Amino acid sequence: MTNKKKEYLSVFGLLMAALLWGVSYPLTKIVEDCPTFFIVSIRFLVAAAALALIFHSHFRNYHKEILKYAFLLSFCITSMYIFGTLGIKYTTSVRASFFTCLSFVIIPILNLVIYKLKLNKTIVISVLICLAGMFLLSYTADMGTFSLNSGDLLCILAATAGSLHIIFLDRVTKRENMEPILFTIFLMAFVALWSTLIALATGAFAYAETTPFQFGSIIALGLFCSAAAFLLQSICQKYVPSNRVGVIIAMEPASGCVISVFVLGEAMHLTGWLGALLVMISLLYMEISTSRSNA
Repeated sequence: MTNKKKEYLSVFGLLMAALLWGVSYPLTKIVEDCPTFFIVSIRFLVAAAALALIFHSHFRNYHKEILKYAFLLSFCITSMYIFGTLGIKYTTSVRASFFTCLSFVIIPILNLVIYKLKLNKTIVISVLICLAGMFLLSYTADMGTFSLNSGDLLCILAATAGSLHIIFLDRVTKRENMEPILFTIFLMAFVALWSTLIALATGAFAYAETTPFQFGSIIALGLFCSAAAFLLQSICQKYVPSNRVGVIIAMEPASGCVISVFVLGEAMHLTGWLGALLVMISLLYMEISTSRSNA
């Protein structure tokens, strides 16, 4: 298979991962009464167990580096949930959704600061279009002023943690002998471990009112929105630069809003539909421009 074909398939795989994360929006809405880390703990325990069971033969490829990088990157994902959970307590849900999804802006900035990767014209234009789309997608009259409160800053830290995961994963997946499936199994296991410890410390497991439908939704979150989505990311990001990944992953909130409209019957104003369209346009612009420059 040629490198160009691998790149195209990887972009498609990352887009599928973003759509799966988008499915998590309506599923999380179903279980919104459950403690956050009760959900996160079970979700990632299910993800780790399912992947380990399906891909148990890959454990023969184990080496310490896989465990080390899964351990380190698990802190990025866990931090993302911690900051996001704390942030939404001190700001509105609308502002939280906007600031938590700013990875596509943060990733190019961090790449510039950490790795001195210059921003090309295509990425800058794509990010600006995507930023306008995300603003319209999340904007409502109760969004308030543009001054930042403590909750907003915590949500930006959540987005930064997610961005660091994408940036570091870009390097990890390109290392020799890095087994993406085994790496994802350990990554899910470590996130499950940290989330379970937090759930135990905060008494989240004392919650005993989960209905069978809610518990089934948490299982679905684990199987599809964690196991399948993170596995696709680990496999596909090897062939797609992290700056492009940031814009592709921005399809997550856009698809989440659209799916919520059709599945949960939630209303989305014209500005929201326009925002979702702009996010898709930013992705199309980036991929078409990249294809032309590589031709």
